[in-house]
Amino acid sequence: MPSRSLPSHPGTSAPPRRRQRRWRAVLAAAAALLAAVVMAQTIVRIRNERVAPLLASPAATPASVGTAEPGVSPAPTPVAKASAQPAPAAPVVQAARATPDAEAAVQLSSDSLAWMHQDLPCEADADPCKPAHVLALVDAQATTPAHGAPASAPTPAAFGVRALAAVTLAPHPRLILDGTTLAALRQRATSSNPQWTALKAKCDSYIGGTVEYPSGNAYPNLPNLGQGYQGSDYVPALLAEGMCYQVLKTSNASAAASYGAKAVDILMKMSASGSQGQLPCTDSGYGMRFYGVGMGLGYDWVWDLLTPTQRTQVYTTANAWITAWEAPNGCADFEYAHPQSNYYAGYFHAKAAIALATYDENPLGPAEWDDWLNNQFAKRVQPYYQLHLLGGGWPEGYANYAPLGILNMTLPMREVKTATGQDLVHASAPYSYPTDSAEYAMHFTWPSRTYFDDRDTNHSNSDSQPPGTTQVGLFQQLLGALGYWGSPHTAIFRQYLADVDAATNGYGYADEWLRFLSLDPAGTTAPVSGLPLSYLAPGLGAVAARSDWGNSAAWMSFRAAPYANNPGQGEEYFDQGSLALVRGGTPLLLNATGWLVHNPNGTADENLVYNDNFGSFSSGNVYSGNRQIYNIFYVRNLSNGAPAEQYGQFASTTESNQASTKVAAFEDGSSYVYVLATGLQDMYRSFAAGPAVTNWSREIVYVRPSRFVVYDRTTAGSASYDQYLAWHFPANPTASTTSAGGNRLDVTYGGSYAGAMTTVLPQNATLSTMAMYPSSNPTKAWQVQVRSPVAGAAQQWLTVFDLSTASSTVAGAKPVIVAQGGILGVQLAASDGSAVVVSSTGAAGTPLSGTIGYTVDNLAALHVITDLAPSTGYTVNVATNGNQQTITVTPGGSIMSSAHGVLSFTVSGGSVQQPTLRPPPVSNLPVPGYPRPYTG
Repeated sequence: MPSRSLPSHPGTSAPPRRRQRRWRAVLAAAAALLAAVVMAQTIVRIRNERVAPLLASPAATPASVGTAEPGVSPAPTPVAKASAQPAPAAPVVQAARATPDAEAAVQLSSDSLAWMHQDLPCEADADPCKPAHVLALVDAQATTPAHGAPASAPTPAAFGVRALAAVTLAPHPRLILDGTTLAALRQRATSSNPQWTALKAKCDSYIGGTVEYPSGNAYPNLPNLGQGYQGSDYVPALLAEGMCYQVLKTSNASAAASYGAKAVDILMKMSASGSQGQLPCTDSGYGMRFYGVGMGLGYDWVWDLLTPTQRTQVYTTANAWITAWEAPNGCADFEYAHPQSNYYAGYFHAKAAIALATYDENPLGPAEWDDWLNNQFAKRVQPYYQLHLLGGGWPEGYANYAPLGILNMTLPMREVKTATGQDLVHASAPYSYPTDSAEYAMHFTWPSRTYFDDRDTNHSNSDSQPPGTTQVGLFQQLLGALGYWGSPHTAIFRQYLADVDAATNGYGYADEWLRFLSLDPAGTTAPVSGLPLSYLAPGLGAVAARSDWGNSAAWMSFRAAPYANNPGQGEEYFDQGSLALVRGGTPLLLNATGWLVHNPNGTADENLVYNDNFGSFSSGNVYSGNRQIYNIFYVRNLSNGAPAEQYGQFASTTESNQASTKVAAFEDGSSYVYVLATGLQDMYRSFAAGPAVTNWSREIVYVRPSRFVVYDRTTAGSASYDQYLAWHFPANPTASTTSAGGNRLDVTYGGSYAGAMTTVLPQNATLSTMAMYPSSNPTKAWQVQVRSPVAGAAQQWLTVFDLSTASSTVAGAKPVIVAQGGILGVQLAASDGSAVVVSSTGAAGTPLSGTIGYTVDNLAALHVITDLAPSTGYTVNVATNGNQQTITVTPGGSIMSSAHGVLSFTVSGGSVQQPTLRPPPVSNLPVPGYPRPYTG
């Protein structure tokens, strides 16, 4: 599937940038020529043409910082060549680490820190000059010069590069397989351990075979080995053989020698150059995730078996790969410019492994390590991930890119720790992604454990399991990360992994070497019920909540945040503000982009999704380029009944577009979960006349166990625009009865009742249902469009979703009768528990003042009122009149609202009782002030 580059402006309709499909085995002549030049030039000369690092020295000032489009990022200042002779067993290395830049001439204000695209200066002696463009953290409002920068220029923030006290670089193997880890693995290497048995069988399977060069047969039969898909088969074989060698070298020298020799053979074939080797620029450097990572780890794990000539071959080829990747305007330029994509993740891991493994012999090793630690990690990855992926997640989808992408963004932290002793995960500027990823994985798996939250890119396949099926291998690698970094949820996660393994029949195991590393047969488990029932990942603005941790629970997934993936990559989709709902393994409200790629005809439907997202606009084809497959608010500018302009959301970022989209409030009140998303209008394309959407906030009140009230406040750019809410279901909904002015649709999928949707406000709304897409065969998703009967730029929408197990137990939903105050609400009457949800008609986030009152049926019910003053006492009075009761809420009293202004209480028999609120879940990360500014 090609990557996508999005139009540079939301109002344009430029076609997306397309990369050649990865199954094409040959490069264009220009790419081949570039790679040949890169391989032929000396590394020193190439490096002398690189740009200077940010704040690397007083001479390397950010004088030419600007706001250009992203291109490439700087490489380090060249350093003196290290000796090519083998280093001592424990060499002392001057290691720099990321620290706040105490020498800055100005104190960076937390209010002025911002991500910007900047031009970086050339080195003074660089000829020709090749400036680079990179996404980095700067002080956009600085007026006092820093490090000699002009007053008008944004100044780089966050980290300076400064050598600290000498540290000891561990002897080989120093990456992952340190002494402690090897001792543990050697104890596990018994015939009773299934992970060791599988690893040893993998190692044995290649003994006696021939290893093909990259230019040879990519897929030979065992015991022979080829590169597979751009090196994908080399790496698991190399790391398996290397691990078998290291585990057995002290107990079975003969077997170890055989495995070690095979590992060396693979490594030398991988690092071949010229006509037998792999060109680094193939598919914009896709193979870096295999070739680069493999050369780094392989070099370290069999270092003692390599001759000086062989070591030189490996690091010379590895350097050429790095150089090709980092070349200004080179083959990987738009991938290198942004620190979040599956491509960049492969480069990030590869450079760390190569730099640390070859540091002692490689003339460029110290410079590569310096750039990785103090530029790639400290200035780019750490701050970007702590802003945009705090709490975990992978914005390119979990079916294809997440497992390897997450591994490549987490394993380097372990390699740094085992090689240098530096803990970057728990540093003063922490990198919590390795542990956050495991928390996210547990909360965003369906209750059935068989399927993952299938947002963003999902590629169709011919497997028996559909795309989006939970991959056991992802959980296996994450368990290893949790155990290594000492997470308190390791035992719970181990049990969750067992549940996923059983539910999916072992779908998608990790490679044998990684399983043996990650799975401790002596590890303990703890009940999954020990986890909180809801979770916020504030980076992606992703919220998950459920009724319980059983396999048949009700579950919701929601997100609202600026675009986080590389916009030029386009693997993150355009659904900010979208909600998905599932009971057990039966969906009610779909992430339709993931659902459509299931068989039958998954490939055809994937092409339809792609065309909807990235196709050229045509007034005669609404399914091309309008991104209308999401559960969000839509605004269209029509001419003669047809769209006159492209509509839908676009890749709006914090850095380039100052998008304010966020989860402004999140709390779990035990009986309810409250979520408020604001700034959603910032995610929309504009029309020629101005913004399509000038305001949209979405509030969700989840009343446990199975009901969800969705309140949308929207304002379109013009009252003349066509406006509607879109909802997507796995089957064609059927109309059912409801109160006057409402609409109810019931959904049955796969012979199971999935639930119902009821529109409450606006009353007498118009509903239209259509198959998505008309040419899809068979239809797998149905879209329901909800329109107001009253024209107006501003609208208020109240929609109820019910995940009850039968149509007969769906709550009857009708509006409350407003007696006093600017409020609206809904009454949910049901035999298994009634509820009332009330909110303000004012702007989202603005607390109601004064007394409010509303009338509902005389039923015992839970009442949830949002938009009140936070942490404030109220008095609640109930006046009963026949079969109705009027609730009056007055400021001042003993019933306390929550920290987010939610008041919950029960009314039964005319009396009021406030339920005991449980403490916030441990995963409830801070939200006020989010996104949080950086302080360096």
